[in-house]
Amino acid sequence: MLKYLVSGLFIAAMFSIESLNAQNSKYPLPRNWQKALENRTRTTNGLPGERYWQNRAKYQLNAALSVKKSTLKGQGTITYFNNSPDTLDRLIFNLHQDIFRKGNSRDWDLGTDDLHDGTKILSLQWNGRSIDPKDQNKVNRLGTKLVVRPGMKIAPGDSVQIETQWELPVPSKRTVRMGKYSDTVIFVAYWYPQIAVYDDIDGWDMISYGGSVEFYNDFNDFDVKINAPKPYVVWATGDLRNASQIFSNEVLSRLSTAKSLESVVRILDAEDYKGNKVFRKGASKTYHFTAKSVPDFSFGVGLSLVWDAVSVSIDNKVGHILASAVYPTGARHWDKVAKFSQLSIEYMSKTMPGIAFPYPQMTTMHNGKGAGGMETPMMAINGAPSSESGNFSLTFHEIAHTYMPFFIGTNEKKYAWMDEGWATLWPYKLTDSLFPAGNYIANLMRGYEQAAGTENDLPPMIPNQFMAANYSTLRLGSYVRPAAAYYFLEQTLGIETFATALRHYMNTWHGKHPIPLDFFSAFEKVADTDLKWFFGPWFYDRAYPDLSLRKITPENQIVVENIGGLPLPVNIKITFADDSIEEIGLNADVWRSGQRTLLVPLSKKLPVREAELGNLLIPDVNRRDNKLIIID
Repeated sequence: MLKYLVSGLFIAAMFSIESLNAQNSKYPLPRNWQKALENRTRTTNGLPGERYWQNRAKYQLNAALSVKKSTLKGQGTITYFNNSPDTLDRLIFNLHQDIFRKGNSRDWDLGTDDLHDGTKILSLQWNGRSIDPKDQNKVNRLGTKLVVRPGMKIAPGDSVQIETQWELPVPSKRTVRMGKYSDTVIFVAYWYPQIAVYDDIDGWDMISYGGSVEFYNDFNDFDVKINAPKPYVVWATGDLRNASQIFSNEVLSRLSTAKSLESVVRILDAEDYKGNKVFRKGASKTYHFTAKSVPDFSFGVGLSLVWDAVSVSIDNKVGHILASAVYPTGARHWDKVAKFSQLSIEYMSKTMPGIAFPYPQMTTMHNGKGAGGMETPMMAINGAPSSESGNFSLTFHEIAHTYMPFFIGTNEKKYAWMDEGWATLWPYKLTDSLFPAGNYIANLMRGYEQAAGTENDLPPMIPNQFMAANYSTLRLGSYVRPAAAYYFLEQTLGIETFATALRHYMNTWHGKHPIPLDFFSAFEKVADTDLKWFFGPWFYDRAYPDLSLRKITPENQIVVENIGGLPLPVNIKITFADDSIEEIGLNADVWRSGQRTLLVPLSKKLPVREAELGNLLIPDVNRRDNKLIIID
């Protein structure tokens, strides 16, 4: 009896320690985060807990696209593995194209041209047993979710096989991240019934797709066959398994060359289509692609499009990656996009973040529009910005999402800053080296300070679905403010420590689902320092960038006040009475103690003629109080 009592006391003590750790965390912990800590799926040291788990699926899909009718018919077999400790009595499917379903809520007005009655689920089977998709006792729609309660359960460690057939219209007037952009360019994404994420934080992901907030997916395996009408060509996520059954020997030879040559190879152009040189005689119309452990699958279909490709050599272990650009003849700056892709992949693999590109290929397609872009694994659909530098940074940005949220599976629906902030920051050094006149960071900071401190400037830790009603707020909190935060964190920690912490975080959570606490804690672990003074104001508080020069004391100390509360670098240029100049540069950690006033001693005891605070790389909502003229 005593033995069991001691064991029970030990277990109770362990749970008490976990609860105490949760209560003592320096960061605010919502109750669902506390529960994950208590269940030991998460920790407060930036590592997955000993009981961390996540579910996954295997998709075998067949798609038949009608370009003329702008419709898609699909059939699929999905095997879903329940690795959770919970018995599941339902499955939740994402039907993202139900954003166009009549009566559904959306984040902006899409008009009426592309509205429809929703994705048609023609058949549904659960482990071989048929379910009537119209049986509302078992099948319901909630926004862009399909809820299936079959009266059967999936035990922990068990799996279920779902078979389904469906049809959906492909939007052609209001293309939200996908659609029929023209008769020659179609990009198909978010097109199949996708099992939603069931995780240790929220259980089932029940956030509907309204257009502005993006996605959250598990890491799944795909085996996909796509039937497209000739003479259309298909590019997609993953490896093309039957290229030899589709393309002519000449095209296959060019592809083979491109896979090993680090200069751009023209795979296809208009003359190839005119001369019937694209396909082999009797070519299959079905393209077969496979991809393992990716969050999603998309494909692009094009007619008479230019196809450029180039090899990217990373290291002996990874080998060569094929970077492709697909675009209509004459598209602005697009003859350089394959090279831009190569430079971007090489930079991210070797410099920042310094992790080898995880996929065998990357294809960027032109949507025929002037701007904008959207990423899916191994695919991007981009516009053509007016400037060459803009096209480069857009290309880089969308490819950067390969790492976040595809290398690590962040929840973009709630915390888009965990991926968009990085994709916004990473291009800056390479962009500035190639296009010095572009002033990448200065433009970023100028855009930030224009909106900082307004009602639209909400802390990034507010989940994104609550910002969706105002896209400028969503953009500010997901892209601009976090990119600025990462930029100043890099300065504060130093490039080496910053890069080491980033790689530790990314490698630790590769193929997993980190939450903000995991990110904060991972960086603190590597930097071996408390960063609450930095992460708190930047991500939790309604702080904003506003530093002010107050006065110069009789002891020749400059008084700097942090009015807005954000920890920012302090740069001061002092001109003394003898016209000599002193420049002082202090990192953001001068605000580590949380004080709002800083005394900066000058190196000389001479009278000061003028002092000026800040520069264009440090945002400041009020520069009128950044200058002191002492001696006129």
